[in-house]
Amino acid sequence: MGMSRGGIGGGFGLVGVLLAAQIMPPITAAAFLLPILVVTDPFAYWLYRKHVLWRSMNILLAGGLIGMLTGAITIKLITPEALKIFIGLLALILVGDGLMRHFRKVTEPRILGPIWGLLSGSLAGYSSFLIHSGLPPIAAYLLPQNITRQAFLGTVAVFFSICNFLKIVPYWYLGIFNFDLIGLTSLFIPISFVGLFVGRIINHFLTDRIFFIIVYITIFALGVRLIWTGV
Repeated sequence: MGMSRGGIGGGFGLVGVLLAAQIMPPITAAAFLLPILVVTDPFAYWLYRKHVLWRSMNILLAGGLIGMLTGAITIKLITPEALKIFIGLLALILVGDGLMRHFRKVTEPRILGPIWGLLSGSLAGYSSFLIHSGLPPIAAYLLPQNITRQAFLGTVAVFFSICNFLKIVPYWYLGIFNFDLIGLTSLFIPISFVGLFVGRIINHFLTDRIFFIIVYITIFALGVRLIWTGV
């Protein structure tokens, strides 16, 4: 998760959730990983602060707040399996759209309207609240704009920095956090910082083409993994 914050494809962060979910319930895994995100997010923002697409970020964030509120209200109603399938399908749709644009040689940017931004932000906030997997909806809104990887990383960093910080209160209120879990998480925070700077170093040597290939591959793989584990 540290490497994902450092710039090696935001989809890598979901790997941390999947690994933690192998030994604890998905919601508990999300609570276990949230302190790591809250601590490392400001550093990710600092690394890419000069490349944020503020107009897009503000639209996405407005939707993200709606999505997180919805997640807090419905967290006791939705099953983790249903959420995994939904987000997995969304990831595959994103990859399919990217492939079609590539084979049709669509190079001009496609700016989606504010309504799509609000919808994407809402889906991202909702899925991020439950299992920290809000990247596919955000990517679906940003990638068609043909932005640079730095702009992509900067906008994603700001969005999730704010969202993850705002999750603290509802997580605590809903009883997802406990002191034993926080104590365990604290042992992993130093490792996440190592990953963050390793990810930053690797990102420095990647071209935009290679970076987005990595993003699409990880989104596809994780989407398939989510559907597989949710069925």
